[in-house]
Amino acid sequence: MCGIAGFTGNARPDLMTRMIDAVVDRGPDGSGSYSSDRVHFGHTRLAILDLAGGGQPMSRGNGNVTICYNGEIYNYDELRAEIERAGYVPKTACDTELIPLGYLAFGEKLFDKLNGMFAFALYDRTRQKLFLVRDQLGIKPLFFGTIGSDIVFSSSARAVALHPDIDRSLNSDALREFVQYRYIKSNIHFFRGVESLPPGTFLEWSPTGVRRQRFWQPQRRQSATDSRSANEESLVEGINELIENSVRRQLRSDVPLGVFLSGGVDSSLIAHFAARHSSTRLTAFTFSIGDAADEVKSARKAAQFHQMNHRTVRLQSADFNDFPKAIASMDSPVGDAIVLPTFKLCQAASQEVKVVLTGEGADEFFGGYVHFPVLRKLGVWSERLPALKLLSPIVRRLPVSLLDRMFTYQSSLGTLGRSRVADMIRAIGDTGKLAALANQVIDDRDLAEGTNLATVNSRPAEDLTLAGQMLTSTQTWLPNQILHKMDQLSMAHGLEARVPYVDHRLYDFLLQAPDSLFHDGKRDKIALRGAAGRQNLAASERAKVAFHLPIERMWHREFNALCDAWLSDEIIRKYQIIRRQFVRDCRKQADAGEFMAAKKLITLASLNMWLEANEIP
Repeated sequence: MCGIAGFTGNARPDLMTRMIDAVVDRGPDGSGSYSSDRVHFGHTRLAILDLAGGGQPMSRGNGNVTICYNGEIYNYDELRAEIERAGYVPKTACDTELIPLGYLAFGEKLFDKLNGMFAFALYDRTRQKLFLVRDQLGIKPLFFGTIGSDIVFSSSARAVALHPDIDRSLNSDALREFVQYRYIKSNIHFFRGVESLPPGTFLEWSPTGVRRQRFWQPQRRQSATDSRSANEESLVEGINELIENSVRRQLRSDVPLGVFLSGGVDSSLIAHFAARHSSTRLTAFTFSIGDAADEVKSARKAAQFHQMNHRTVRLQSADFNDFPKAIASMDSPVGDAIVLPTFKLCQAASQEVKVVLTGEGADEFFGGYVHFPVLRKLGVWSERLPALKLLSPIVRRLPVSLLDRMFTYQSSLGTLGRSRVADMIRAIGDTGKLAALANQVIDDRDLAEGTNLATVNSRPAEDLTLAGQMLTSTQTWLPNQILHKMDQLSMAHGLEARVPYVDHRLYDFLLQAPDSLFHDGKRDKIALRGAAGRQNLAASERAKVAFHLPIERMWHREFNALCDAWLSDEIIRKYQIIRRQFVRDCRKQADAGEFMAAKKLITLASLNMWLEANEIP
């Protein structure tokens, strides 16, 4: 993994130095720069492959094609063979070199041939074209800004914002998305002049202008109905083979490698295949929160079975002092308590290994989220029983035991959770509103009452079928929250996190599968559990346990103090975004045991932490 930075226009050595410094955490093992014509690159390296021969920026083709690259190419062997058949012979064993040579051989068609996680800048000096390219599913970040006919880019939004002509003022649209969804849902950024290049997209710059083009994008499954036309047995077998192959490819490393192991089905299957194909003894890292949902025992048994070293990372009260540090390490915050355990887990792993395999992406690819069946049900009601919304006033008085049969999770979140269920029923007939309510921590009403931000009064209709929701989450939640969080928090410690499930070949294969292989109304991730069952893994039938912090248990001690510090009247007054009365009301609700109120406060506190760390004007 690495950090990249650059810009077009006149050379500015002082700016390049500052941009390289801004991404040094992503690549502490070395740095380099390149300047030619109107194109200027900077690079910092985390050495994973070919430790001696992979320095960047790297030029090939008599110096006419130069690469500045962050990532790993997993189809290395196949791509190298194809490039050699085209007449180009690599000089190193580093995957970096395959990109300029592949471009010389195949031009822009190369981008779709790449399987891996990557974000790179490629300059063709002969054609005077600069390409910014991001991997198919958005595993690696790539930010940019436009300045007239020129561009500035980097792995870090903060590095882009160092350019004196980039607008660093606060983007109110990004603020609203973050407050409502706990992350920035679209490709905009808090810095008004910065945006994120969408996954599966390249941007082409030349002296005559800039254009964007998709080279891959996720498709909606056509077999969304519970059709049995496909051979489900063969589909599960194909899924099993693709996951195993993805893990095997991602074990390629010249430095120590480990796995994040929770004990659940997602990470257990990754660990199983990693142990099978690794030539060395691996180390498994498990986070412990010390409550009833803790999976340490299961993880330890799995590690022992696979002959792995096992490390338990236990959360201490003092670790909450690192919460602001974790938020500050991110290019944009994630308003979720999960940030802290992820940060501490990455920190602990980085003391022993440089690469870890993780289970991110399984819920998006295999239908694992609890709101998926809820929204599917509400979508059907919207079409067939629209009059049900008239019953919403009585929902708040119904017992949780009854609501849980239909609204698992939402109804369990105290009085505010049952109120949210009532709002969802009232919204039957408006699929855009339904989808928003299922995913928001702060809805339109709270936004109007609690902040100085404008609300969005209309939303486009959404596809609430299981296939539609899975597609939406793959395009939004996966790249902009799940993958963003893991990339940022791992790279803060010089740790490369690889995500074997997030493979576009696996995604394309899953397009063939019917709904019955994802969720049957009771069981989730059926296809993935089937793949794990083929390996005789005990986790194949284990109920999903979310990787979380027990906010309810920790509220009156750790989280309360955190909110005291970061939602003080002084900070609220400084930024003029949040209304003090809203915070006070949420505090009372949280003190009374309202989980959703605590989530709102953590979101707002995370926002203030990030604003303070980045000195937003």
